[in-house]
Amino acid sequence: MTKDTSGAPREVAMAEALAGYQGKGADHRNCAQSVLYFSLRSLGHDPGSIVAARYLGGGVVRLGHLCGVLLGAALALGFRDLNAEDGEEVDAAAVTAQMQSIVHDFEAEFGATDCRTLTGHDLTTRDGYRAFKASDASPRCARYVEWTCERVAEII
Repeated sequence: MTKDTSGAPREVAMAEALAGYQGKGADHRNCAQSVLYFSLRSLGHDPGSIVAARYLGGGVVRLGHLCGVLLGAALALGFRDLNAEDGEEVDAAAVTAQMQSIVHDFEAEFGATDCRTLTGHDLTTRDGYRAFKASDASPRCARYVEWTCERVAEII
């Protein structure tokens, strides 16, 4: 993975992440990919690795489990650790506690951590996914992306 040590300004990375979540067709990124994209851009890494989060959206392959933004955040921290500079020490216990705090705070803020409860839709069916896209749930998910990116920014 290539690294541009300057990284994108957080505001730029956030705008790009949200634009990708809200994009259509080939320009769309799922919620997990959007958080990972934000993190990689902020760190100055090639965002092409977001394909690693392809199957995490919708609570893991649209099954409605843990919200994809939280999965994307955990994956982003793993990518950050993977790409740590030689000799850079990562305090995994401290980062684990920070990630646990994000999950607990997310639940306190939004009332749940599972995709099915947060969206109110069964995304495993074509009709359920269409209903989700037509509802107010998709814009709420954009807020989950933004909130999570803000919290991840504090760690990375």
